[in-house]
Amino acid sequence: MVVIAFYSFFEIKNLNNIKNDIHNFFEKIKIKGKILIGPEGLNGTIAVNNIDRHETIDFIKKIGVQKKNIKLSNFDGKTFFKKFKIHIKEEIVTSDFNLTIDEIKKGQFINPKKWEEFITQDNVIILDTRNDYEFKIGRFKKAINPDIKTFREFKSYIEDNKLRFKNKKVAIYCTGGIRCEKAGPLMKKNGIDTYQLKGGILKYFENTPASSWIGECFVFDYRVSVNKNLQKGQCKLCYGCNMPLTDEELSSPYYEEGFSCPNCYKHLSNKKKRSLSDKREHWKRIS
Repeated sequence: MVVIAFYSFFEIKNLNNIKNDIHNFFEKIKIKGKILIGPEGLNGTIAVNNIDRHETIDFIKKIGVQKKNIKLSNFDGKTFFKKFKIHIKEEIVTSDFNLTIDEIKKGQFINPKKWEEFITQDNVIILDTRNDYEFKIGRFKKAINPDIKTFREFKSYIEDNKLRFKNKKVAIYCTGGIRCEKAGPLMKKNGIDTYQLKGGILKYFENTPASSWIGECFVFDYRVSVNKNLQKGQCKLCYGCNMPLTDEELSSPYYEEGFSCPNCYKHLSNKKKRSLSDKREHWKRIS
């Protein structure tokens, strides 16, 4: 199978119509994954058989997704998604930034192959737009960590720190590019000269030696993280709190595989502990 990740920002007036079109198309195809539909566009990650790859991509482009916003990766058969879901949402990437489609489309982009040259300029600051747990797994050298738990918090961070970025060029990045397509216009509204890494970290890995990158890149699927070669990384998740773990955290006396880590061992409820114990016993029986 192949994993197809995609997004595009464009106005959708009748959400139910496009939901029905998507449902009808995939009725005849073996598929797993999730697609989000909103008034501002589409965002999805799906796994389909290789034989259906081209037909699926053609359909995705037909319903409005730009070719440049479609990314493919091989699927090795491990658990990825349990089933296929389509959801209608207010936003295809939750932000509460109150941006229009026109504002989103006016973002400034840097091609991945030009990124290294751009970020080494004296007046350029690098800002990560991702969550704190993503930053700790990997980041660009000299990147600023906004230290946010969710993307919603990025708005408050910019409002509180906009004077810090005054009279500077600010280079921003995220995993696949979609969060930056909102972060960039938000920063522009706050008077910040902002430039987005086109296609995000994953496209940067694909097109360059990634010499300015430290660590791995956290991804929201079974791989947990990928290295510079876009292969499955070494990062592991804690099943107690679903946080990615560093080598230091894996060595902690509070880390117990499939149970807890330093981030959550004091906070797990009795119900959560029982659930994790039941799951652990189940895997022992079938392994």
